[in-house]
Amino acid sequence: MNKLKVSQVQFSASHLPNFNSKLLEQNFNKAIKFKPHLICTPECSNIITNDKNYLMLNAPYQNSCPVLKMAKDFAKKNKVSINLGSLLLKVKNRKKLINRSFFINNYGVIKKTYDKIHMFDVEINNKERHKESSLFKAGNKIIFTKINNIKLGMTICYDLRFPNLYRQLAKKDCSIILVPAAFTRPTGKDHWEVLNRSRAIENNVFIVATGMCGNHHMKRKTYGYSLLVDPWGKIINSTKNKPAIINSTINISDVNKIRKKIPSLQYE
Repeated sequence: MNKLKVSQVQFSASHLPNFNSKLLEQNFNKAIKFKPHLICTPECSNIITNDKNYLMLNAPYQNSCPVLKMAKDFAKKNKVSINLGSLLLKVKNRKKLINRSFFINNYGVIKKTYDKIHMFDVEINNKERHKESSLFKAGNKIIFTKINNIKLGMTICYDLRFPNLYRQLAKKDCSIILVPAAFTRPTGKDHWEVLNRSRAIENNVFIVATGMCGNHHMKRKTYGYSLLVDPWGKIINSTKNKPAIINSTINISDVNKIRKKIPSLQYE
């Protein structure tokens, strides 16, 4: 199969998993009119807040997360694959949460999960600091999956700043790499587009970067500006910082064409 139809759901999540489940389901029902093979959502699709204590108390377990249950049911009913960009989840007998991306196939089955490897420990300015490693256990496995025999690499947000991860996914013959995110506004404005385009160009891959947008619980703000970049680094589709669904058709044969033109992957 050469063409893959992708819907990216950029939305503004709340601190309430049940509310987010209903909101995402409404968005999925809009997206399905495009007849996509794959629907993608941002990082923190089930819960988002600036309040660490609130998050530790209210993040659900995987087996009771309303967003995950809804997505599995929706995928099965509508015969569509879904990448839940990430869910923030408790793990039994562990003090730390996990930041986990899910690939659900068109039978409603979780085919792959990826735990965010690179923790967002930064001091952007006096007002904005993040220390994910104090809350989350980092993943350590590079994960890819398949849809219609097309290999998809899985990453999350801050991973975008670590080119080696993307190189390794490209070396495993991924044609598409997923980048769900909840980027901050200062870094988003200056770095989001250029990083996504760079990862696409370096590795001759499609980058599907789906961002969280809006103002959230306890003054958390996210950047939005979801985009889809082709293997030449050209932006095929994008949106701004309001909730939106962007629908794109990816021509997978472009990957091999561009890898023939610039065979940089062969030199390492």
